[in-house]
Amino acid sequence: MSALAVARAALRGLDAVLLRVELALAALALIIATGSIAIGVFFRTLLDDPLAWTNELAVLGLVWLTFLGASAVFKERGHIAVDAISFLLPAPARRVLGLALIATMGVAIAIVGWHMLTLLPLQHRKMISGLDLPRSWHGAPVLWMSASMAASALRQFLDPPADAADAADGVRATG
Repeated sequence: MSALAVARAALRGLDAVLLRVELALAALALIIATGSIAIGVFFRTLLDDPLAWTNELAVLGLVWLTFLGASAVFKERGHIAVDAISFLLPAPARRVLGLALIATMGVAIAIVGWHMLTLLPLQHRKMISGLDLPRSWHGAPVLWMSASMAASALRQFLDPPADAADAADGVRATG
């Protein structure tokens, strides 16, 4: 087995594990956000005694849900793509375009992650009011998403879809 085949297999396995973890954490973040909003509404409207922490916890849950969800959707190639031009290209050109898009996305996301690494120490010094947690909890899912999506982009680049026509496709509207 070649080194490239071993790398492909390892990246496929890593992608699968990260996808399961991201989906589970995103579901938990959705439950936390929904629950804290419900608790906040209950206390604010029915008991006329608002809780300060419910809004902050809901925001934190939605931040985690957004970035973990984005990473999970990227792994499944589920982001919406405008393919008006790529649809007109021959299959080899679509494959090259698809690989270029994956490489561009991987590099852009790695840059986002690099910048988040510089911001996390600054965020960590400030606290989230009402939760007594550092603000770096808002930046952590961005860093996770960046690392996870960059690894997934590398996997997609080294192990593109077998069908060249799928290389540049996202979600396509049909009708």
